[in-house]
Amino acid sequence: MKRLLVHAAAGLALSATLFAAGAASGGELKVLAPPDGAVLASSKVTLIGGGSTGDLEVTLNGRKVAGIKQVGRAFTGPLELVEGANVLLVKSGPESRQSTFEYRAKDAGAAAYRYHDPVKDGECKACHPQGVGRTSPVTEAKLCNSCHDPKTGFKRLHGPLGAGQCSICHDPHGSAFPAFLVTGTRALCVQCHAQSRSQTHIEKSGNKQCPECHNPHGSEKQFLLK
Repeated sequence: MKRLLVHAAAGLALSATLFAAGAASGGELKVLAPPDGAVLASSKVTLIGGGSTGDLEVTLNGRKVAGIKQVGRAFTGPLELVEGANVLLVKSGPESRQSTFEYRAKDAGAAAYRYHDPVKDGECKACHPQGVGRTSPVTEAKLCNSCHDPKTGFKRLHGPLGAGQCSICHDPHGSAFPAFLVTGTRALCVQCHAQSRSQTHIEKSGNKQCPECHNPHGSEKQFLLK
């Protein structure tokens, strides 16, 4: 039997938060993509959000955006960006959210936000077969594994993978980080590995990134060492 390395309550709480955001259901008004502060290499992008509780109004650079579809609390639609900074304002009932992102026609660089392929191709139903704003009828792991390598062939599995919760570490809509990580590698790891022993180890590791020594999915060795 595989030995699962299960995270503490903090990791599970983070899982619930990210999965709820990925499903764009319930909660407060939020914009999931493109995220605030993103750099984009394309002028035509997809807006994805959730938490709408009333009539929805979306403006981009002061102009109302047409074609936004709302299903329950979730909403999605096309945005046409201008070169340079773009200001998005989303209003629903008493709530509003403003975000700013930049479109660079040239030299967007490695930091450019990239959409997950189904989103980029407009195939929302690949992950939301019952419609945008609805969670998948299958488990998160089974859904992801229909396209991606399960990476479960290890004696020891990393806690999120063992729990079948990919979205703790990977954003299902898009990311500016490698492998669609939700944030930078070290910042991501310390969100769960915040114990004093882990902090001391990280400080002693200098500028090394955690995956240089630890496999983020699983390992045959203790501490998921490579």
